[in-house]
Amino acid sequence: MHYAGPDGKFGRTMPSLMNMNNPIGLDATDPAAADDVVTQNEIHAPLGKPVLVYLTSKDVIHSFFIPEFRMKTDAVPGLRVPLWFEPTKAGQYEIGCAQLCGIAHYAMRGDFFVLEPKAYDAWLKAQVKS
Repeated sequence: MHYAGPDGKFGRTMPSLMNMNNPIGLDATDPAAADDVVTQNEIHAPLGKPVLVYLTSKDVIHSFFIPEFRMKTDAVPGLRVPLWFEPTKAGQYEIGCAQLCGIAHYAMRGDFFVLEPKAYDAWLKAQVKS
């Protein structure tokens, strides 16, 4: 997951920069990237605020599934699929891949944290590298 930092601007990403330590290929030479936040296997969002997630895949079809939200959308290689929703209840929810996608399918899961707006702001602030 890639969050714009306090400047509100997303840093440039490049597939050629992707590796285990830089899973989205964030370009560290881009000034807009200096305050960006990247997480793996977890998403944080503020309660009652619209959320826009863009789903992508670099290999096969995967499926972004949050049962409690009654929401499932495929991530398709070569496409950038938008998913818009508004969380209405604070809590921690499981994200799963609902598309049989390969030998590691069983391990493709994450957590979605819906936080009160002030708690979300505090979380985001704590993530920004000084």
